[in-house]
Amino acid sequence: MEENKDYRVHRSGDLSEGYKLQVEHAVSCENIDISPLIAQGAETIQAMRQDSIEGEKKAYDIVVAAAKQWEQQAATTQRLDRALAYLRTPEVKHTGNSWQPFSNNNDWMEISNRVYKMFCRIREETRYDRAAGRSVPAAWYVTWDLYLNSPREGYSIHLAGQDKKRYTDKAAAVKYLDGRKKAYSHLFAEISPPVPKEHENCFTVYGVLLPGYSVEGREQEKAGHTTAGISEGGISAPGKEEKPSVLGKLSAAREQEKAAAEPKAPTKKKEDMQI
Repeated sequence: MEENKDYRVHRSGDLSEGYKLQVEHAVSCENIDISPLIAQGAETIQAMRQDSIEGEKKAYDIVVAAAKQWEQQAATTQRLDRALAYLRTPEVKHTGNSWQPFSNNNDWMEISNRVYKMFCRIREETRYDRAAGRSVPAAWYVTWDLYLNSPREGYSIHLAGQDKKRYTDKAAAVKYLDGRKKAYSHLFAEISPPVPKEHENCFTVYGVLLPGYSVEGREQEKAGHTTAGISEGGISAPGKEEKPSVLGKLSAAREQEKAAAEPKAPTKKKEDMQI
């Protein structure tokens, strides 16, 4: 608040660079001697008031013009912010397509590249054998999960997985997990495989694909458009048959796994892992 001779001013405002401008002023006249004005009569005071209002409007127009100038500058700031956000997006961490212990937990294994990551483990459950006087293995639980390995926080989408699949034979558990690893090994054949087009947004920043990435089917689509424009004798040449997407292959793999799955025995207490 600012105090002047004839009035008080309450000012508030906020500037969020590139996004929001807020300015508010309020004037309060208290304990002001209006006797000199009263003596001039109502008509004169009304005319003076109208002149004052016109002065307010001119000042207001100047403020609005300044706000419009700010709008243009804020739009420039916002574009620059978006470009910086793109350039400052960190490179995603990965294991270079090799299986490694996950973090400090050697119970879990991880394989990853710039697009996909997969986690797995086999957890052994034991029971106490009174005759032997010690704990002995009773069951093995297989858990595996496949995710997108997006460099953007919150965009690592879960694509497939199995939680605590129970086996009473360790060799069978190992065989099942090895089969899952083999089923998705094609996703880990290169460091930067094509991004599934269904999830292209997970690898873009403000609509621009991050450097070093390509989108699945993008080149095939361009080639398809080219061949579609070629015709012989008025008959268009047929386009190439569309290849199934990576996510389509994943869906088919899940269906096959579901069809071949054995009935599950009841599982015990759930254990969760946060990734």
